[in-house]
Amino acid sequence: MRSSLARLFCWLILMTMSLGMLSGCLGNRNWQYPPSSTDAYLDVKAQKALPAKAVVLPFEDLRGKDMKEEYWKAAIPLVRYGSTKYDRPEEAANPEQVDVVNFDPSNDFASATAAELQEAGIFSSVAFAKNGETSGADLVFRGKLRSTEWERQIDTYYLGPLGVIFWFLGIPMGETETAVELDLKLTPASDPSRVLWSMAMEYEGEKHDSPYYNLEDAVQSYPGALQEALRPAILDLVQLADEDPERLAP
Repeated sequence: MRSSLARLFCWLILMTMSLGMLSGCLGNRNWQYPPSSTDAYLDVKAQKALPAKAVVLPFEDLRGKDMKEEYWKAAIPLVRYGSTKYDRPEEAANPEQVDVVNFDPSNDFASATAAELQEAGIFSSVAFAKNGETSGADLVFRGKLRSTEWERQIDTYYLGPLGVIFWFLGIPMGETETAVELDLKLTPASDPSRVLWSMAMEYEGEKHDSPYYNLEDAVQSYPGALQEALRPAILDLVQLADEDPERLAP
């Protein structure tokens, strides 16, 4: 029973996704920063750059490895939702096309953080040290990535496979939630044990979608979520640089 429902529902999803591809709805599934929604870095600038060179190391990956793929449940009449949930969406083996996320969070998030810090003009220079090299740097940013949870629900309005009809009428097909949670700290390059500044950040975004709208926005919510998560950190560092620069001295 379950397998036949799953096959039928998968066929309906594929048909819906085909419509999405024909109309160009799925868009770019690759990492892009700054976010495509703004195409801009945060509008925060320090009054004067501190005379110190900083690097951002690749983030330590502390995410879980849970995975749940239960879209098939929405094919059961009187069951409204089916869902997919990934702690590491980029590692999903055979996801539905709408769930495809192409990024490397440890490196992409760290690189984006370096770019935001450089744009904010807090230090004389900020670079992403992909190879972990800190020679020549006065300060080092280290991050711990705790969550990039992806959860998407398919809604068939208690009608099982017949609920797909509502999608083609423009009624929401599903909802995607993306979460970003990370810690960031700043230390002198010469003494990693001395923490000059630190902050824990998190942000969660959600989007409703249908075959006609927002399918491309789901994957792009990660850059947007990261930027919003970084906002209080950049604001705090800019304020320190302007009002208490000695706090950030190596």
